[in-house]
Amino acid sequence: MHASSRQRSTSPILFYDRDQPYYEFTNFAPYAIKYEDKTYPTAEHLFQAHKFLDTRPALAEEIRNAPSPRGALDEATRMQKLRRDDWLDVNISVMDQVLEAKFTQHPALRDTLLKTGDRGIIEASPVDAFWGYGDDKQGRNELGKALVRLREKFR
Repeated sequence: MHASSRQRSTSPILFYDRDQPYYEFTNFAPYAIKYEDKTYPTAEHLFQAHKFLDTRPALAEEIRNAPSPRGALDEATRMQKLRRDDWLDVNISVMDQVLEAKFTQHPALRDTLLKTGDRGIIEASPVDAFWGYGDDKQGRNELGKALVRLREKFR
């Protein structure tokens, strides 16, 4: 499909699978992010490290050095009891910061996001009903909402 026809469409953008359009919107996509003089291999690495940056910097560094985004997620999940106490209060604002860094440091991604026009953006995760739409497609879609907020900020 031609880019301009994608922009004019009113149907929401679904993203999740590596072999589908807009995979680059996922936190697992291989776009390194520089943050506080360190490079994180993906947005997932940085997001998961944020759970521990202020309280357990050595653990945050382990997560930054995880061999894959899945590894970063798994390590953060395994150490969940040690994450910062206010995580559930700040996780959405942290995601906003991580996404802004990713899309600012990679101008082609920012352009792709802007070309989505006014379409809704949905993380089509069948397993995550908080960040995505979950198995019943009724989830909160907080990652999609964060991308829409970022798109508005970039305009």
